[in-house]
Amino acid sequence: MARKDPLSRAQEIEEQIKKLQEKQRKYIEQAQREIGQYLMETWDIEDIEQAKLLIDKFKEEAKKYFDSAQNTEGSNGQKTSDQ
Repeated sequence: MARKDPLSRAQEIEEQIKKLQEKQRKYIEQAQREIGQYLMETWDIEDIEQAKLLIDKFKEEAKKYFDSAQNTEGSNGQKTSDQ
C-alpha cells in the first residue's frame, strides 16, 4: 500500500472538516426548528411575530433565571470542594 504525501493527507483532512462543519450546521438548524416548533405548540402561538414579541418580552427574565441557576450550581460546587 502506497503512502500518501502529507499535502494530500492535509487536503483530505480539510475535506473531512468541511463535511463535519456542514453536518454540524444541519444539526443546529434541526435543533432550532424543533425548539421553535415546541415553543409555538406549547404556548399555542400561530403567528411568528407574536412569538418574537413573547420571546423579547421574557428574554431578560430568562437570562436572570439561567444566571441565577448557574450561580447556584457554581456555589454548590465550591462548597463541596472546600469540605
